[in-house]
Amino acid sequence: MKKYCFFFVFLVAALSLRAQIVGDVAVTRKVLAERGGELHMVLEISVSRKAVTRSQSWTILPELSTPDRKSVKLFPHILINGRYQQHMQERRRRLSGAYWAERQPYMTINADKKTDQVFRYEMKVPYESWMAGATLVLRQVQTSPGGVRRVFTVDVNGAVDVSRK
Repeated sequence: MKKYCFFFVFLVAALSLRAQIVGDVAVTRKVLAERGGELHMVLEISVSRKAVTRSQSWTILPELSTPDRKSVKLFPHILINGRYQQHMQERRRRLSGAYWAERQPYMTINADKKTDQVFRYEMKVPYESWMAGATLVLRQVQTSPGGVRRVFTVDVNGAVDVSRK
């Protein structure tokens, strides 16, 4: 009996560990520069086939801000859904349409567990003088079953390049 109890505890621990180990999402800054009066930003987003579990989603929020955070520019977010989250989003959209108060993502990526995927995020906005001293920060929000959210902040060391024209 003791042997079965130990085996059961080991099995539960192994399964819970498996749920915590997921693949990865990599965001690479390709361009962050002032060109012709516009801020040009290009990011490359690599999503591994096991980036999220079926019931998880990741939201990536690019943000340009000064060190004192007096000036901030939020860019449209990227949504990466697991299979169940993708089904729930499609069902909600069919039943009620897009919510008026809900910001629509720049792109929605379905982590399909079949292949690794690479996407290009490109944004141009009017350049403002405060952007010369700003850096690029990525806020990543992981949503797990039950609505549990964890926020990760990554400083991309992305100062705006104003020397290129």
